[in-house]
Amino acid sequence: MEMIWVLVADKSKAKLYKMKGRVGELTLDHEWVHPASRQHEQELTSDLPGRAFDSVGDGRHAMSQEVDPKDHEAELFAQELITEMEKAATSGLFSRFYMIASPQFLGLLRKKMGASLRDLVVDEVAKNLTAMDASEVREYLSGAL
Repeated sequence: MEMIWVLVADKSKAKLYKMKGRVGELTLDHEWVHPASRQHEQELTSDLPGRAFDSVGDGRHAMSQEVDPKDHEAELFAQELITEMEKAATSGLFSRFYMIASPQFLGLLRKKMGASLRDLVVDEVAKNLTAMDASEVREYLSGAL
């Protein structure tokens, strides 16, 4: 029987649903929570960036960070989720994969995804459905199943 996995995610939480065959019941299998993605930026950074002198002249200015801490946490969470999905794909635990995520987070998931998982992606929905239950999520998949 064909096994279908559906990942529903945003930058701070994710749900994995599973379904046996295209007409099977969609059931919640696992949930992840990434609270660091919801923290305020000042809670993620221990200190303000330092100050630096200009290379020419007497001016001083605040140093900026290379990557926004909240964006960094979202990338870490996306990598965690994709790593789990790729392990399962390599083990042959599912043959069809659907991704439903807020638009920006969907882009992060795509960026982290390798070819083995990408080949199993049947459809993507750029919408945050993490607050919805299995029956509501299934409504968004009905056309793609």
